[in-house]
Amino acid sequence: MAGKNPKDATADGNLLAKVGKTIQEFGADAMGATNADSPGITMRTLLNRYTQNSSVSETNEDGEHLLFPSRLGDERVGDLRGSTLSGDGDQRGAGGEPRRGGPAHANTDIPGGVTWLDQLLRQLDHGRLPLIKDRFLQRGGNLPSEDFAVLMAGQIGEVEGCDERLVISEFMRLHERLAIEGDFANSHSPRTRQETGQSFITEVAVDDDVDVAPEKLVSWNMFAKLLLDQGIVGDVVRNFNFVRVLSHIEFEKIEPLHDDFELLGNSLTLEQFLITMRAQFQYMFELTGLFDLLEEERQLVSQLVELYEMIDVSGSNSVSWAEFTTFLVDQGMNEDVPRKFNVISFSESPAHAVRDVTGHQSYCEKACYLRQCDKIAFVEHDSKCLRFCSPDLVPQEELSDFAQAPICAEYIEKLGYLVVSCSDLSLSVFDANNKLKLVRKINTKTAQLVLCWSEVAQVLFSADHEGRIFPWDMSQVRLATGRGYESREGHQDEQRRVEGARQPVGLRRPQRDEQGDSRKFLKAEIEAQERPMRHKETDAEYGSSDKNQCQVSREIRTQGGENIVTMLLELPLLARLASCGVDRNVMIWDVYTGRWMQTLKGHTMGVRCMAFAASIKVLVSGGYDYDLFVWNPYVKTSIHQIPGHQAPIVAIEVLGSSSNQVLSADTTGVMKTWDLASSSYQCLQTIVVGDGSALRGVLSVPMHKRIIVVGRSFVAYDYQNAGGSASQTDDQPIIKAVYHPRIRVFVTACATHLRIWDAVTGAMTRTICNRGSDITDFCLDDRGRKVFIADHSGRISVHSIATACLIKELTPHDGEVSGVIYCDGDRNVLTVSWDRSIVVHDESDKKLTMVWRKARNIHKDDISCAAFSRHLGLIATGSSDCVIALHEYERLRARSHLLGHKVEITAVAFIELYALLASADVSGNVAIWDVSARSGYSHKSVVEQVLTHFINMQSLERSPAVTCFCPIGEEDPNACRLYTGDEDGNVRAWDLSRLLMTANILPCEPKANWDPHKRAPAYDAGPTAEAMAQRTVALETPELQLRISTQIVQQALSWTAHTDSVRSLGMCKTPLCIITAGHDQMVKIWTREGDLMTVLRPHGQTAWHFPVQPDEITIDSKLIDKLQVVMRRQFFEEENRQTSLKHRNMENEVNTERPQERVKDLNHKRQVPSSKIAQKAKLGLHLQGGSPRGDV
Repeated sequence: MAGKNPKDATADGNLLAKVGKTIQEFGADAMGATNADSPGITMRTLLNRYTQNSSVSETNEDGEHLLFPSRLGDERVGDLRGSTLSGDGDQRGAGGEPRRGGPAHANTDIPGGVTWLDQLLRQLDHGRLPLIKDRFLQRGGNLPSEDFAVLMAGQIGEVEGCDERLVISEFMRLHERLAIEGDFANSHSPRTRQETGQSFITEVAVDDDVDVAPEKLVSWNMFAKLLLDQGIVGDVVRNFNFVRVLSHIEFEKIEPLHDDFELLGNSLTLEQFLITMRAQFQYMFELTGLFDLLEEERQLVSQLVELYEMIDVSGSNSVSWAEFTTFLVDQGMNEDVPRKFNVISFSESPAHAVRDVTGHQSYCEKACYLRQCDKIAFVEHDSKCLRFCSPDLVPQEELSDFAQAPICAEYIEKLGYLVVSCSDLSLSVFDANNKLKLVRKINTKTAQLVLCWSEVAQVLFSADHEGRIFPWDMSQVRLATGRGYESREGHQDEQRRVEGARQPVGLRRPQRDEQGDSRKFLKAEIEAQERPMRHKETDAEYGSSDKNQCQVSREIRTQGGENIVTMLLELPLLARLASCGVDRNVMIWDVYTGRWMQTLKGHTMGVRCMAFAASIKVLVSGGYDYDLFVWNPYVKTSIHQIPGHQAPIVAIEVLGSSSNQVLSADTTGVMKTWDLASSSYQCLQTIVVGDGSALRGVLSVPMHKRIIVVGRSFVAYDYQNAGGSASQTDDQPIIKAVYHPRIRVFVTACATHLRIWDAVTGAMTRTICNRGSDITDFCLDDRGRKVFIADHSGRISVHSIATACLIKELTPHDGEVSGVIYCDGDRNVLTVSWDRSIVVHDESDKKLTMVWRKARNIHKDDISCAAFSRHLGLIATGSSDCVIALHEYERLRARSHLLGHKVEITAVAFIELYALLASADVSGNVAIWDVSARSGYSHKSVVEQVLTHFINMQSLERSPAVTCFCPIGEEDPNACRLYTGDEDGNVRAWDLSRLLMTANILPCEPKANWDPHKRAPAYDAGPTAEAMAQRTVALETPELQLRISTQIVQQALSWTAHTDSVRSLGMCKTPLCIITAGHDQMVKIWTREGDLMTVLRPHGQTAWHFPVQPDEITIDSKLIDKLQVVMRRQFFEEENRQTSLKHRNMENEVNTERPQERVKDLNHKRQVPSSKIAQKAKLGLHLQGGSPRGDV
């Protein structure tokens, strides 16, 4: 540093001091941990970077500062890793998703509009934002550029793949942008970099003779506004999930909560629980207060209320430490259920159904699937024809018009083109929809080894052994096709002409003719780029200037095949193209411009194959080093390296567009499936191909759920999901499906299990298996915390919706339970059974079971259906004895019997608001009964007259039975409808408005002054039930005698909802929809007008679309307001208590110091005379010794 300018040295010292002071002040290393003993990685890296230059203002020969270059070079940003809010080891964001790094350029947008700056801001340690604000306030509320950049860089941790100079440079640019937007500059603004040729840190020239303009400043309010506008802080709060964080956090970190539980008597109420959790997650609530995020704070409170209710399943308003920790354990155990549900398993296709009978001449080198034609095209080694077979491996026609052996083929589904690359240096385009007629033959300069069609850019990419990647514009080929097809004879003549004119080995054909034929078909936008697409070994070579291009080209041609491209793959969601080759690298390109974006390095040998998992946006590659590498396409280093193969990997396939599982195969015939969604990248299945031949590749045929192993012969393997078919909700007929708006979940049931689905994402989250007998019915409580499952043996079990764990069992029946209904607001469960009894259970206690009341023998035969109306206080039951019985809910006494059906009752339902009852039988009859008090029927009356009835007629020959009802009773009579589902899978909507007006039926008031928890003795209705059963089948009893003779119920809508019988209909008010479950193993959601909204299935290709939001608050707003007031009051009281305690401690310290000072003063005063006395005594001794005074 000899000859260094003193001003520069001073600037260096000031900047180093600022860096060190900032990081030491916050005490954080690169991973967010505090260590006061030694500086962290960030501190050491910054100090090393800052001391590499001889001067802070020193620039290189290009005029760029080495710390803050005005133009980013070829260094690319790596994976951004920082501390997580949850404190766990998994590097994930607040919402639980894996963090992804920056793109190839700091100013390059990530798909979705996210820039690298956004990623940096999202890496900020949000727990330190209050400290950052304090730093602003300490400097008067404003920070200059250097302080701002250093402060921000110290809070994001280490950024893999790049050094801190890029991070600080980006923050300094952000400072300049904020300063300009906030108009904080003085009237004399500093000169721009274009004028001074200086970078940000030296924008203002330091000269004693020049007036220096004031430096631009950024305030805390400006920075806070940026975080809010970008949604960074809001997203952190909105994506924060208490359940997920508590389920993954180490137990040692929640152990301090045990003391809080013990202090509160180990029984926390809702308010106490919220106050305790607020203290545990104080930093999240500080963020809401720091940025005035009122709605986000309400969401956090709503989450805590939901968490409390999930733990307090019984609703007792009491949570103990054992219940709290048990819930966390159970929640963590159930998180693996969706992954197991989605596992894909393989089995070899049956030999009698799929068998390769094609006589292959040699090994099959390449194969592709023609989806539109449902054919497989394959190329054999040294064969001069392209052969075809069906997915069942049945041989079909072959294309044999090639002078030389085909190398590879690619099918373009949108255009219906089959493109074949041949070793005669040509691309031949065939029309697959027109008997494979030749569309165009394009002569190329080199043989194209691989082909890849980009659906996003509508470009066909090809690559050769020199690493060149060519973009072919197929629209130009299509335009040229309008002039007619090339004849097969002309194609052969052209081949013979080319062969005759071929020059000796080592000499190439004239380039002018080739370029004139092929260049017009290249994509002009990509070809116009300054740098051509070339898969080269290093980034530095690709970034070389034009004057070195010729030298680079010569080097490539003499590298002996090290630039051979082995595969091209489109990454459609990212609008990127990936290329891999024997140079061990994977390169990423922009499909629109052909611009090089990133090079992924990590393989130790050549890369042979790749696959892209669109569901989690990761790239998987494999090759001759036997390992699989998992990449984030924006990050240079691999996310994970998966060992497992013992031979070169030749094929990787993703099993479905929405799957997280991939299949890899090596040359020895070993295939493995891997779960990319698990943190350990678990191997799910290993398959060994039995023919013993070398494996060349694997072809996926998604339409047939089959993979074809390509080798000396074809071997087919079928696969299926462990959770059922991709096109169905479950692998068994669905008994019932319901939606609960409070917790935003769907619950579906089949004979052996229940499944719980997230209504926001459509994903299956939990499974509840029923051991023993088949499930017959289920229901949910009004809070959505418990599910009651009834089965064929009469057992009624209670499970937690959140954890799927068994809570208790209710009093069982002696026979199959045919219906279970939850009585909203009463905490009662109503069950009916084939033992002809009806029981009202008390479910409120956590462990104990109790029965309020029970009625026996209410029917002569089995009870087939039941309905409950709390509005009317009535229970309706239908039976195979053709009788409908009405019972009072309060005492279970029979109120009346409805006679008129002559066959078994299949469904009953109340239209509560109008006191109507709908019933249906197996003959397709639907009856509407008046069950109100105004009907004039006395207690224990017999009703033989219906208001009206109609037939669910499919045709003149067929009237399928109605199996379920879904009534919609609105106060507006014109909106009153009755939806029915039948055995043929049809759903119909019947208009009841004319019935209401003709019969003068008005809305009725709810029943009042009754006790739902009334304990009553068991009631036996055997004699009455026997008499009613005999009377209803008697000849003198008319069949559904009408009170209104005219047909006044009209069919408003009809649609085919399922291919088999509809088992249940459910109505949802928020959002307005109809949920249907069918015997065809499907659950579908419809609008009230019969339009399909979405389908509930685990692996289907149809996008899930259900209009609910994850941040939608379903808790009572008044309760949230009350809890917010309580939490804030407690927080302020705690703050005041801490402040008082602090002041008290300070006073105690002062009071302790004062006596100590007094003692010191007294000791000092005592020491002074003592020293004088000692001196006098010493003087006296000298005098006594005869020494004269003068001597002393």
